Amino acid sequence: MNVSVCRIIAGGTAAIVLGAAGLLHAEAPLLSPWDAHPPAPHPAPYTCPSPPALPHDIVAYDFYSDSKHSVIDPKRYAAYKAAQDQFSQVVKAAEEAADNYQRTGNTFAATCVKQILATQATANAMTGSMSSNQANYVQNWTLGALAISYLKVRKAGPYTLPATPLQDPVQLWMKTVGKQVEDWFDDRRVKKTVDSQNNHHYWAGFAVMAAGIAADDHGLYDWGVGTYKDGVDRIAPDGTLPLEMARGQRALHYHLFALAPLVTMAELGEVNGDGLYAYGHDALHQLVSRATSGLVDNHYFTDKAGVAQDTPEDGKIKSADIIWVTPYLRRFPDPAIQSLLKQGGNAPYGYLGGMPPS
Repeated sequence: MNVSVCRIIAGGTAAIVLGAAGLLHAEAPLLSPWDAHPPAPHPAPYTCPSPPALPHDIVAYDFYSDSKHSVIDPKRYAAYKAAQDQFSQVVKAAEEAADNYQRTGNTFAATCVKQILATQATANAMTGSMSSNQANYVQNWTLGALAISYLKVRKAGPYTLPATPLQDPVQLWMKTVGKQVEDWFDDRRVKKTVDSQNNHHYWAGFAVMAAGIAADDHGLYDWGVGTYKDGVDRIAPDGTLPLEMARGQRALHYHLFALAPLVTMAELGEVNGDGLYAYGHDALHQLVSRATSGLVDNHYFTDKAGVAQDTPEDGKIKSADIIWVTPYLRRFPDPAIQSLLKQGGNAPYGYLGGMPPS
């Protein structure tokens, strides 16, 4: 019989596990890229918005009009944006405060993040019914962004010394939502749906992995690692993702969109001792090279997808196309990709929790 208990160590928690051989070993607390070098505290005035709690039930529907999910229907997209606006407002408020703390050390900004998250936890937000597949995507996108915001400020104030994850309402709430995301996608995997194998699966893995680190839940973290490995295993010899290549005019867009969670999961894994960048014989590097080269010349994607690409939009690289590469370049410098990052600008990426690790 396996038995597990918890004890406090080094400002965090560690599970002491009794294995089959009767030997005790401790699982180290899960880390984030922002833990090692928290900013020096510097209290300063900070205007904290007070967004309401997100709904218990999520109502949202998709907005594509074709079978490849590549052509946006304007009316459906407007309806989706209207429904998603409340989620965007909460995410933006948390991310701006979290990035302010990381940039300046403003402890009042960190407190703002905690207040926003506490509001969601108290309301048990996003834990009810989902109106459609799109509602589930909104759930995991929102969870991932808020979990990263949490990780950026958890070294500020009371989050430095949590008792156990289950005694922190925010951690418990993130664990609950993370498990729902995991269970829904596991069911989709059984049904062999496309969204359980493409970028949606990777974004879910990112969200659950980040929530797992926030709640110090190794089960959630490991599930996220599994989605990362599944994504890397799908990279073709030419450095493309077949299911994203099937997205018609948005093939390049969705390669870049898939890379954002994959690279960030690799970064989360590295700080926890899992060499995810090297997994799959460096296949991730092939995907990064192929997709970023498409921002210079997208003809490869046009030829393989059989249709002209909509990325880069009007020939201009957007921050969301490339900002995810920031931590990658720190580990694997590349002047050509660095130039693309400079062209794209340095704007926060909402789904990634604001500014990426640097």
